Formats: sequence, C-alpha cells, structure tokens
Amino acid sequence: LVVRGEGDFAPGLRARGIDMAPRGRSTVEMLDRCGALDARPLLIHCVDLDAEDIRRIADAGCAVAHCPIANARMGHGVAPYPALRDAGVPVGLGTDSVASNNRLDMLEEARFASLLHRAAHRSADLLPAEALLRLCTLDGARALGLEDRIGTLEPEKDADLCAVSLAAPHTRPVHDPHAALFHAARGTDVVLTVVAGRALYREGVVLTLNEGAAHGAMEAAATRLRKAMA
Repeated sequence: LVVRGEGDFAPGLRARGIDMAPRGRSTVEMLDRCGALDARPLLIHCVDLDAEDIRRIADAGCAVAHCPIANARMGHGVAPYPALRDAGVPVGLGTDSVASNNRLDMLEEARFASLLHRAAHRSADLLPAEALLRLCTLDGARALGLEDRIGTLEPEKDADLCAVSLAAPHTRPVHDPHAALFHAARGTDVVLTVVAGRALYREGVVLTLNEGAAHGAMEAAATRLRKAMA
C-alpha cells in the first residue's frame, strides 16, 4: 500500500476519496520520515521488513507485536523475529483479533511461532520452550513498556497469572514442564486466570460476566452485521 499504492485496502480508501499514491520505500521509512517513530509506538505485524527497516526500528527504540497465526492465515508473510531479536528490538507475542485469528489462544500462538521460525530457518534450536515463556510474559511486558508492573511474579508487581493443568492425556508424560506447556497443552487446559490479583476465570467458568447473555449478544450482533453486508 505504501510502496506501490496498491493492495487489499487501496480500492476502499480510494472510494472514500483518499489518495493512495506511493508514499515511500517502506512503511517503516514513511513512519520515520513523518516523525511517528519518535513516539516509540508498538509496531504490529512487521512482515515486510528489510535490514534498513529493522535498523530504524531499533534506533528509535520501538517494539514489535508478533502475530504469526494472523499473518499466516491472511497470507501476509512472516515477521523476521530472529533478526528483530538480534537487533535488540523488544518483541512480544500477539494474537491480533478474531477478524484474522478465530481462537486467540496464546499457547497455540506460541507453539505456532516456534514451529514457523524453526521451519523457515531450518533450525530446531529457535524459540525453545523457555524462550516461548519469556515471549508470552516478560518480553510482552517490555514491548508494552510495562515491565515494571507485569511480566514476572515479584513483590510490588501486579498479580497477573494463569494456571495450566498438565494432567490431561495429551500432555502426559511430562518430562519438561515448559515443553509440555507449549507443545502439548491447549488453551482449554487453563484452569485459572488472574489479573491484578482478581480471579477472572476458574475451572471452566468466567467469573466476571454472564456467558449466556454474552453469547446471545454476539449472535445478535452477527445477525445485524450480516444484514448490513447483504
């Protein structure tokens, strides 16, 4: 879109009277030229980066949200996670939204990230399970600039945590808890979710809302959307 003025969004933007002429060598270059990188934004996806883009991101002190499943589902490409990591760019793991990733399962996202980069780089050493744990916790907190509040369980930090059962047959036997967590467990194995010390989910029950009412509201919204798009 930035480089050639083309792409999936170009027709809709032009229909709204928005000029979509080519605007630069790359999206990162354009953001840098406009001064947007000075605000150190969290950059999402970053699937079309070259070495110069990565240098600009690192020099500006920006962070990246890596959303591998959404990028793969939409056929948009693969973010160069190893190169970003080696350049010192904080990278956290994200799911994007249900528009491009139906399940929003962080355990699945982490496993997919590991398998994707191992296959792409032909290296079984990339993103071991311990690194996946950091990617989902402290690295994500650093990417958000919140590492002083979240990302680890320490005194004076928010009590954000989840507990995952490794008792189901598909997780057994457990030789390495980290590997079992990311390569065998599923989101449905989560038994407890706590945010800032408050339990939000326990043993299959969401504690903060009426799930039946929420399901009904979602179905009604989907019906309205389908009618609007017909």
